[in-house]
Amino acid sequence: MSKNLSVHLQDFPSVDFIEDNTQLVTDMDIIRDICGTALFIRDQRNLRVRLPLNKITIFNYGNKQKSLQNIKNNQSYQDLIKDEINVKNIEVVEIEDKNKDIAEFKLQLNFKKIGAKLGAKMKEISNAAREGNWQKIADNKIKIGDVTLENDDFEIKLIAKDQESSAALPSNDCVIQLDTKLTRELEEEGIARDIIRTIQQNRKEADFNVSDRIKVGFYTQNNNFINAIKSFEQHIKEQTLANEINIADNENSISNYPHKFDNNIEEVTVKIGLEN
Repeated sequence: MSKNLSVHLQDFPSVDFIEDNTQLVTDMDIIRDICGTALFIRDQRNLRVRLPLNKITIFNYGNKQKSLQNIKNNQSYQDLIKDEINVKNIEVVEIEDKNKDIAEFKLQLNFKKIGAKLGAKMKEISNAAREGNWQKIADNKIKIGDVTLENDDFEIKLIAKDQESSAALPSNDCVIQLDTKLTRELEEEGIARDIIRTIQQNRKEADFNVSDRIKVGFYTQNNNFINAIKSFEQHIKEQTLANEINIADNENSISNYPHKFDNNIEEVTVKIGLEN
């Protein structure tokens, strides 16, 4: 009886029967860029990912109409973006080029390359670029004054006006804007998410089984955390398999639990007791 060859010596199976879906690839590329840019804005504003935000708005300035329409109409795409950057709502907006309220295209000249061939005209060209007196005449060609520049003589960048809550995608055809205004409900939900993560970590440290039902005791002097626990008590219970949650009046009450933990959540001291 012959032995079967090792899997490492087998030929790769043919996947020719799988049709290419180029639109899906394009859609996922832009979704990845949207999420990456949104997370960059969050990082710049020191808005932790577990803190939910109200909305992300996607402004179309280029040729991504098909993908953006797919995002607008496909709930799975929207859910993916919402989960990745933790937002409640998504809006897609078509923008005319003349609308400069959100962003504008700015010309960046390659001075090192064009300086040698333009010589004395560089000052005139620089002023025209700064004032926006240029026009695109082809994909890789612009007219500025009486000079034509092409290829790597220049770069056109889409620049968001509001640098604090908006940014252009690397592809220079969309701008995303995050609604960074925080309401009490959003802040409490963010705290609840932090508490859930902390309880799950404490469960692991207490060596509980993943299916164990537990009792949880909290003690903190931070009223925002207390209010968040009360507002999202049922959600916290569901996520942590807690049968009951008790907010202690004093920290000595936590000593009655067989498992006790001192936690620091966003610089707030929270003592948690667990019992199964």
